[in-house]
Amino acid sequence: MPEIENRRDLARHLQAQMMASRTSWFTSDGDDDEETTGKTRLKTYLIEAHCPNGGDELGALTDLGRSIGFSVKDTKDAGLFRIEKSGSEFWCDTSLGRFWRLHTTVRVQDADKLRDTLVGGTTWLDNVWLSPGYLESFARKVGARMMTFSLQHDRRKLNPPGLVSSDADYLSMRLWAVRPEQTLAKLRAAEVFPHGVSVRSVQLRSGDDEPDGEFCVAEYFHHGKITASGTSFDEHNRLVLEALKDYRTVVEGIEAKFGMGATTDEHGQRLIVGKPIVIDVSWTVHDLKHAVGRMFTSTEPFRLWGLPEQASEHHFRAHAVDLHFGGVLGFDITPENVVVQLPRGVCGNTVVRFLSSLRRHVNSDAIGPA
Repeated sequence: MPEIENRRDLARHLQAQMMASRTSWFTSDGDDDEETTGKTRLKTYLIEAHCPNGGDELGALTDLGRSIGFSVKDTKDAGLFRIEKSGSEFWCDTSLGRFWRLHTTVRVQDADKLRDTLVGGTTWLDNVWLSPGYLESFARKVGARMMTFSLQHDRRKLNPPGLVSSDADYLSMRLWAVRPEQTLAKLRAAEVFPHGVSVRSVQLRSGDDEPDGEFCVAEYFHHGKITASGTSFDEHNRLVLEALKDYRTVVEGIEAKFGMGATTDEHGQRLIVGKPIVIDVSWTVHDLKHAVGRMFTSTEPFRLWGLPEQASEHHFRAHAVDLHFGGVLGFDITPENVVVQLPRGVCGNTVVRFLSSLRRHVNSDAIGPA
């Protein structure tokens, strides 16, 4: 293992790993990208952070490491940290403020476990949630070529126990095609899986088309995980930064436009700012009351805790605590939409996660601000 003291050293190391993984034999079912021989692909995880301790990232990570069992060391570059757990190394880059990158070359099972332990071990970390629409359009946006995509939609989590699932309640598949974008559009238009075409991941190639040119083949997953191989870490990093900048625009835009609260203008007048967020969603679940109850039990994927009340026959209301940031949000739920009240100062990433969960477990065509 080479000595890594800064981002340049890290880029060289990760690029060598990307190149070594090109010659490996894969036994992949999508999320499991381990090789039977050779080197593993680079894994990059996108994480949203509200760092405590006045923004002291090293101190916050060190405190978290003590509680869940990993060590943290600084490097010569500001905002770049080495995390070590059970002999495995991870590199955390915090140079984009609250939106972090976690790089590693360890086995995917170990890498996923650490990411899940980090996010589950504290309220100030959460995944970055890439929407199905963003994943579908990402290749065009960054000048890359989509190679394949996977779908996953599961309504069973919100169904009453013992209910016999219908054909539309669960879908998981991966498709290869000459023109993946057109195939995906045709699949959606055909309504074979009504309101269930939820893009889970897209694999794309960017950079040179020549086999020995500078390129990257990467798969982007909905929960902020990326696996990459190729010949250019710079190309991989270019796309990662593009995705994070876009995500920052979405999250901060939600907070600025919808965050509700009182403020004072330049004349000393008190003003009410923000407005409710309306998510248009036609509920596909068999029992709306049961589904609403399940949503606020503090479990994955919604990560919200509350006690919903039935305001009328088809209207449910809840004030729920977000397990990521600890803020309290208001929810009004009807068969046609969900209205969310986001208090000023509460993390907009909560809204993106909630909308992502609706699209993956209720209706892939839900319309909202992300």
